[in-house]
Amino acid sequence: MKILVVMKNWLGDLLFQMPALDLLRQRYPDVLITCIAPERCREILEAHPAVSGFMSFDEKSTHRTWLSKFQFLSELRKTRPWQEGYLFHRSRTRALLLTLAGVKKRIGYGKGRKIFLTKALCEPHQPMHQLDYFFEMMKQAGFELPAEKTYRFFFKEEDEKQALEILNKHKIKKGDRFFCFHLGANWEPKRWPSAHFAVLADKIHEAWHAPIIITGSQNDAPLLKEFLTQVKKAKIIPKVGKTSLRVSAALYKHTACLVTGDSGPMHIASGVGASVVALFGPTDPELTGPRGTGDKIILQYIPEGYHVPWYGKQLPEDGWLSHISPDQVFDAVDKIVPKR
Repeated sequence: MKILVVMKNWLGDLLFQMPALDLLRQRYPDVLITCIAPERCREILEAHPAVSGFMSFDEKSTHRTWLSKFQFLSELRKTRPWQEGYLFHRSRTRALLLTLAGVKKRIGYGKGRKIFLTKALCEPHQPMHQLDYFFEMMKQAGFELPAEKTYRFFFKEEDEKQALEILNKHKIKKGDRFFCFHLGANWEPKRWPSAHFAVLADKIHEAWHAPIIITGSQNDAPLLKEFLTQVKKAKIIPKVGKTSLRVSAALYKHTACLVTGDSGPMHIASGVGASVVALFGPTDPELTGPRGTGDKIILQYIPEGYHVPWYGKQLPEDGWLSHISPDQVFDAVDKIVPKR
């Protein structure tokens, strides 16, 4: 038996869908489960023990033209029969691809895609956390849900080996305490100011005398540069643009705490069971907050006259997350990480 699962595009979304893959594997322990998602998701999905295969599809880049979509469809048809297909994406194009590929049983929320599905499910009317949104889909599809509704992030043995090599290189031994910061986010109002991170780093140094590893992609390099110019005492280990997502996950597994805005690494850390202090601004933690197994404290600032989630272009002139002070974040870290 072969199953296709059409995933959503972004890191947080992937984490919210991971439990559905677990449910599929539990029901069908011997089937081949192939995930369809953009190439940037390959690293994450191929580490998931329930995933048998990965097919890259990105309607905004490599598969923008109808010719490229037809070529992808040909690949799907060559590898059939597909007995079941689960549509986690809202795309009608992806729903059509499942139909044309000859997937016998096609399951997903029916809004706007009902014509392409053999089992169209009722989309929830009330707002809910995205993790619960996908759990609800699986419940309607006939799956028994777990008692604990959390997600997990998976990495491989070689990823942890690389993470331990990084720690050993910087003389961080097993059991030694270290912290992690993630400075970036995909939208400026979701970023805590670098100057605030710098003040927090020095306060953590004074309290714990522990090093701080800075993670992030190469796009976060300007934030790192600004941050480093403002740190006075703390020992900083910059790893921005130098580790994969899975190696970063292995680092988070061993950290005392990650401090971050609403970001993909926030979910990764929560998904490996790490403690997280998450800073929220225009997004709503009730809808997209961390739901992994680790301890978590969420701090949020909402300007007067605004609401969350905020999708408008008009932003507060005096900033958003800048109103959360380093002292407030330090107090949150202090609650999670006991002093020696």
